[in-house]
Amino acid sequence: MAQATFKLLLAALLLLFGCDRPEGQQWNASLPWSVKEYHTTNAYAFAEAVYNETDGALTIKVFPGAILGLKGPETIRALAEGLVDMADVPAVQEAGNLPVLALESLPYLVDNQDELRLLYSLSRPRIERALRDKGIKLLYIVPWPRQNIYLKKKAGRLADLKGLKIRTYDRNSSEMMELLGLIPLQMPSSDVVPALASGMVDAVMTSTTTGAAQSYWEFLPYIYRTNHLWLSNIMSVNLESWNRLDQKTQATIEAVAAEMEQEFWRVAAADDQIKLEILIKNGMQVIEVNEQLRNEMRSAAIPMWRTYMDRVDDEVRAILIEYLRATGKDKLL
Repeated sequence: MAQATFKLLLAALLLLFGCDRPEGQQWNASLPWSVKEYHTTNAYAFAEAVYNETDGALTIKVFPGAILGLKGPETIRALAEGLVDMADVPAVQEAGNLPVLALESLPYLVDNQDELRLLYSLSRPRIERALRDKGIKLLYIVPWPRQNIYLKKKAGRLADLKGLKIRTYDRNSSEMMELLGLIPLQMPSSDVVPALASGMVDAVMTSTTTGAAQSYWEFLPYIYRTNHLWLSNIMSVNLESWNRLDQKTQATIEAVAAEMEQEFWRVAAADDQIKLEILIKNGMQVIEVNEQLRNEMRSAAIPMWRTYMDRVDDEVRAILIEYLRATGKDKLL
């Protein structure tokens, strides 16, 4: 989106929606997620807490549903250029430029939230530094629930998946699907429903959160609990916007972000089962992946860890090696 066009759109939206808290500074926060998804609810809760804890020094105006026109990889660029003050971005969308963000989406590297916390405890300093180099300040990181594959037909073995066109997120998920014989199509979440309606894709990988929010039961009757990778969102702010705040306000916001991030992770863990029940209620059939298919998927995916090591720098490679040793997964290589 051209810079002038974006600014005109933002100005029009601010006139339309207004702001009832004008006394302090204001940030405009862009989210691609609908109001039904917990990442959006988190953002509203964070905005409220920041306003209260800073005594009105900062108001965050949340714009969900890609209303500002930012829904894909262009979001990081818009954030870095200051077209928007704050944005929630899927980490994988920037993984091509910042390979450290691709760690969590290495297939079968992370089995659960505890392991994901460990991975981010090791990688977060590098992520913060890399974003700062782009003119961006990291506020908090929140994961999606475990990932699934939604299908139009049942699949008991790898051969049943071959040739299907599947929505993917990034290089890692696309490479995995290619290795399994599927045809990957990378696209942001907001483009998936039109792709399903038009027949562009036959299958989708995503969380129960997104599946329920986008009513996947209208297109895909089966959900396979593959848990093949993890994804997280990065809530960040333009560094110039951040630096316009005084040090006391900055410290308060950092404290709010650190505290609320812990609760947001608990929300993510609980949301998986809540949304799974919605999917079931609307007629979807939940299928746990059988041992044969899971082993076939793992066998194809784990060599990608070594490929990743070969293409990243020494610091990122060391992060992965430390994580593998801490989890005992170094023995799988």
